[in-house]
Amino acid sequence: MSRMKRYAEDVWEVQEAAGLAALHDTPRACLKAISETFELCGTLAQHYHDPRAVAARLVHEAALSYMTAIPRAARGAVAA
Repeated sequence: MSRMKRYAEDVWEVQEAAGLAALHDTPRACLKAISETFELCGTLAQHYHDPRAVAARLVHEAALSYMTAIPRAARGAVAA
């Protein structure tokens, strides 16, 4: 598998996990799920030449997906 294809699949996996993490019923469950997603980022990054840089990019993608998946009302409640 090419490196670009692998990276694209890893980004998709991380985005999917982060999006699902946002759908849990309780804040504790969301925190546990997003923490596991961040751990996944580190695990997937180990397959690359510069794991630290790739992990940072994957975490960024996870955070964006998580924030996109959180319902707007919940984001407002957290920010207040």
